[in-house]
Amino acid sequence: MKHYRKLLLFLFIALAAATILSPWVGALWHSILGAGARRRASFGEIFAAVFILTAAALVLSSHRSLLRLQFLRDAGVGPSSRANLFLGFLLAVASMIALGAVMALAGSITPAITDPLHSILRSAVKALITASLVGFLEELFFRGVLFKGLLEDARPATAFTAANLLYAASHFFRPPEAFQLNGFDPLAGFRFVGAALERFHDPAAILPGFVGLFIIGVVLSYALLRTQSLYLSIGLHAGWVFTIKMMSDFSEFTGADLGWAFGAKPKIVSGVVTWVGILLVGVVVHLMTRPRPNPPPGREREGRGSSQIRF
Repeated sequence: MKHYRKLLLFLFIALAAATILSPWVGALWHSILGAGARRRASFGEIFAAVFILTAAALVLSSHRSLLRLQFLRDAGVGPSSRANLFLGFLLAVASMIALGAVMALAGSITPAITDPLHSILRSAVKALITASLVGFLEELFFRGVLFKGLLEDARPATAFTAANLLYAASHFFRPPEAFQLNGFDPLAGFRFVGAALERFHDPAAILPGFVGLFIIGVVLSYALLRTQSLYLSIGLHAGWVFTIKMMSDFSEFTGADLGWAFGAKPKIVSGVVTWVGILLVGVVVHLMTRPRPNPPPGREREGRGSSQIRF
């Protein structure tokens, strides 16, 4: 079975296990701890723990472990040029700085830097760590496994559409924080999953954000297709996440709804101006990854096997 099919099957099994077993695990856990526990684990935490443990057990027990080095190379994290990681990050940050400037000129956002320098640096480090993890993990699954796997089984248009529809949809699966149990309820897992899918009950409300995330996914998939490695995609993804987090921490939006230009919820991603900017990044990726002219015979070996972006 191919990697992407195996991972999708594992995730489905883990979700089913968490849905069915979480009420029983929660009841057992609370009965062991008793009423004297300082803090009772929420149902969401128990659900997440069962899901993660089940998925990890399936991955580790697979005949060909998905954690092996060969799996990472197949996904696009191999010996190809790692310089594309840094270039992608810079390109993403530059695009978001340009968007922030446009928003500032339009009066939709204002800087709000009042924290001391050490606090700003601490926030930047935390944002960078989060962005790096999100960029690596999401690109590894959605582009390196799912998109590449679909490219082998279907036409490019189908692979682009299916992989990035799933990528966009995954961002609107939100486990409810306020979900509480009143005694033992064997169907609590099903109610929890239903509550996590509540945002899909109003398609019109999530459509702008969905479109923005889909466009981002298409550009990231195109970056992988052009370079045949994940480094550029990871860099772009991490750069966007990092800059958005910094903008959210050190700026203020003028209102809850920034209109069609800059979006409402989620802000920035759901705005038409952002869609245009992301598409322009895709154009830059296309131009940066154009095939080079044939090198002179003496330099043919030097340039062979490299996927680094050349200007």
